[in-house]
Amino acid sequence: MAKKNNSNSDEINYQKIDNNFVPSLSMMNQKKDEQIEENNSFSQFFSVFKRRWLIFLTVTFGVTAGVAYWTYQQSPIFQGKFLLLVEKQQEKSDVNNNNNSINGNFSNSSPTAVDYNTEVEILGSPSVLVPILEEVAVKYPDVFDDINLPNLENLTIKQLENTKIIEVAFQNENPEKIKFVLDKIADNYLAKNLADSKNNVNEGLKFVRNQVPQLENKVISLQTNLQNLRQQYNFIDPQAKATELAQQLASLEQEYLSSQIQLQQAQSTYNNLQQQLQLTPEQAIAVNDLSESSKYQSLAKELEELELEIATKSAVFTDISPQMITLNEKKQNLIKLLEEERKKILNKQFGEINDRESVKVSSPNQIRSKLIEEMLSKNNEIKVLETKIDALKKALEELNKSLKQMPTLTRKYTDLQREIQTNTDSLKRFLETREKLELEQAQKTLNWRIVSPPSVKEEPIYPVPVNNLIMGLIGGLILGSITANIVDKLDGIIHSLPQLKELTKQPILGQIPIHKNINSVEDVIRKALPSFNSDSSVSWMSKTPQPQEYSSSYWIESFRNFYTNVRLLGSDSIVNSLVISSPNPTEGKSTISLNLAQTAAAMGQKVLLIDADLRLPQLHRLLDIDNDNGLSHLLATGLDLESVIKDVPQWDNLSVITAGEIPPDPTRLLYSQKMQEIVQQLKNSQTFDLIIYDSPSLLGFSDAKIIAPNTNGLILVVKLGKSDRDSLQQVTEQLKISNVPLLGIVGNGIKYNDHTGYYRSEYHNYYKSHQNQLHSRS
Repeated sequence: MAKKNNSNSDEINYQKIDNNFVPSLSMMNQKKDEQIEENNSFSQFFSVFKRRWLIFLTVTFGVTAGVAYWTYQQSPIFQGKFLLLVEKQQEKSDVNNNNNSINGNFSNSSPTAVDYNTEVEILGSPSVLVPILEEVAVKYPDVFDDINLPNLENLTIKQLENTKIIEVAFQNENPEKIKFVLDKIADNYLAKNLADSKNNVNEGLKFVRNQVPQLENKVISLQTNLQNLRQQYNFIDPQAKATELAQQLASLEQEYLSSQIQLQQAQSTYNNLQQQLQLTPEQAIAVNDLSESSKYQSLAKELEELELEIATKSAVFTDISPQMITLNEKKQNLIKLLEEERKKILNKQFGEINDRESVKVSSPNQIRSKLIEEMLSKNNEIKVLETKIDALKKALEELNKSLKQMPTLTRKYTDLQREIQTNTDSLKRFLETREKLELEQAQKTLNWRIVSPPSVKEEPIYPVPVNNLIMGLIGGLILGSITANIVDKLDGIIHSLPQLKELTKQPILGQIPIHKNINSVEDVIRKALPSFNSDSSVSWMSKTPQPQEYSSSYWIESFRNFYTNVRLLGSDSIVNSLVISSPNPTEGKSTISLNLAQTAAAMGQKVLLIDADLRLPQLHRLLDIDNDNGLSHLLATGLDLESVIKDVPQWDNLSVITAGEIPPDPTRLLYSQKMQEIVQQLKNSQTFDLIIYDSPSLLGFSDAKIIAPNTNGLILVVKLGKSDRDSLQQVTEQLKISNVPLLGIVGNGIKYNDHTGYYRSEYHNYYKSHQNQLHSRS
């Protein structure tokens, strides 16, 4: 778990690595990177300037001197001008009442305001200027060459912004000519305005007089159409008519609904009566007519009594007895008389009915008669309601049809009203315009006047030495910067960390500075050893951070920062096996490999440094140890791995495998199955916390690309001021094609006054300010 020490100013983070707490440089790196990013543009420019200052100053001085020489070779040019107030006739009185109105905003002018853009074009057209210049040519024949129609090279005509004023300016080397030309132009412009005013008024008046009768006829025609529309559809206002129809429709719909309800009620009552009486409407009418006939009712009663008598005597006599025969004959006679009477009453409206039914329906019954009357009444009521509903339905259809027509009628009505209003307004405006034009025709006054007479400035407007020199200097600086950048880019050499990061798109893991006071790699190692001895690592790597007087050597601190970045690379697993290489030879990869190993060892890590450069090994010379029984012997013979691992004097935690004897074919050895097994064995073992392979340069050799896939990845060392863009791009492309994981970049050979100048001072100041905090944690 990370530990923190809080203070009022800043905060130190501690990263736990292999059960030891070490101050984390990630916050320091973040702060540094943010500052470098903010000053990136300026720093790049400053770096380019330092490298190409001679080109920059030469171009800047040359451009400035050239502009200065050209300026003092030019002939002076003078300028004169006059101001012309341009307005319409109706605005004249306002100008006379308020002289400040000449500076008023044109947006407040009347709808008939001057089109100033068009007016400017007309005043500058050849048709206007040629007659004027012909007058000037009598005294100055070269005036046409000066102005060069229609381009108007030296004559400027423009409207002053947000005013009613037109400015006319003329440039020339002769001030007298300028004054003469401007006087002629001013006089002719005023004369032109007077003539144009008369012509415009006459033409406008003629046009208005032609339009007025046409508008009057059109208004009359539209009013007639509106009147016909109202008469045809019988309305004054379509909106009111629509409201009236809507009310009628609502009333009829209510009445229609009420009638349907009444019809349903009458049909229900009628059906109940019909079910009780078991009669059709025709039968009910017949029964009612028969019940009202006294003769028919008398015969029916007599027949009913006779049937009762027959029924009584049939219990005593047989059907063939004389008494029964006489009664039956009498019954048949009564039935015949009853049928004749029925036919007489009903006029043969009904068919045959049996005797008993005829007697039943025609028997006098007061209740039955009332029910029959009610049934007939409901039947009549149903017919009346059905007739009423049919009439209401037709009325509703007519109203709906009329309502559907109302939107169309309303649109026609509105269109006619709008056209009438529009044409009436137009007619009114034309009449008013006619009166105004007639008044203007009678006045015959000028609309334009000179508010500032022609005058010529005493000082020339061209050239302006100060402005030209300033512009020349600015142009020289810009051109010098561009030239210096172009030359720098064409150079192809990588000079700065931003260039390196932009080309590789990879994180910068380390920034290794140049040591100007150290002449050889051996001196560097010898001077660095005291700061990296094992004794100092004890206090440094104790579980509880102790106060430490950090070395003043920024070079040594850069390796500590480099190692910390490497340790923090892995998110899921710690990076414990890596290859260090460079695009080209002599970029410092071996020195950096050695010092990274020493840094890790000084921080308590078990480190194995392997010299995998079987072509030009360096590590045994740098460490001053023998090169017997090295990597080549391990791969080519049956030596055991432990037998080739050598301890480094004065470094308890650092071991090394030297290259051994240079083989005839290093690539074959490195590509062997045994080499892959050794790399995997070392990576998976718990013996060493970090294994570093120092491999040959990447361009021309595949050694590093053979080893790297079996490790956590490859770190690329680039020497600033030596490595070129093409080589670096070629190497990165090769690594992508080979699927070699590139962990990051190390910038070697950084100057103190480059980006790292900030880092160096900030680094030491930061840690110095927190020494007391570290002491308090011990």
